[in-house]
Amino acid sequence: MYKNILVPIDGSATSNLALKEAITLAQVNGSIVKVIYVLDPFSITPDIEYFTMQDIVQSMRTEGVVILEKARKKLLAAGIHFDVKMVEVNTSGERIPEAIAMEAKRWPANLIVVGTHGRKGFSHFLLGSVAESIIRIATKPVLLIRGKGR
Repeated sequence: MYKNILVPIDGSATSNLALKEAITLAQVNGSIVKVIYVLDPFSITPDIEYFTMQDIVQSMRTEGVVILEKARKKLLAAGIHFDVKMVEVNTSGERIPEAIAMEAKRWPANLIVVGTHGRKGFSHFLLGSVAESIIRIATKPVLLIRGKGR
């Protein structure tokens, strides 16, 4: 059914739940899972006194490597075919949801599995939703995995 499953992760509990669900789907369907971490250096506020932009981007990149390595270990333990990749946003107009949708097209994924916090009301207004943006722009089916209740 879904042979290529893309899972964007950020190290959060909800993205870990999405990875767990993708692994289950892959085991049942014999799918390949591709896990991505999106690095968006354009989301950084540039006027931080004690750190250079390069220091902050390198820190984000290091965090991404650690997050992807944890995912790689889970995928190896599950015994499925997989790939892990860091995707970097290269232009200031592009954002994380666009990078995820482009990677899904480029690979090509049959399904995107993404975790969502399920925020409502004012907190959703303030924080937005990467998952919601992916749904709006992706040309592939999207499976949302809801985070654990608060």
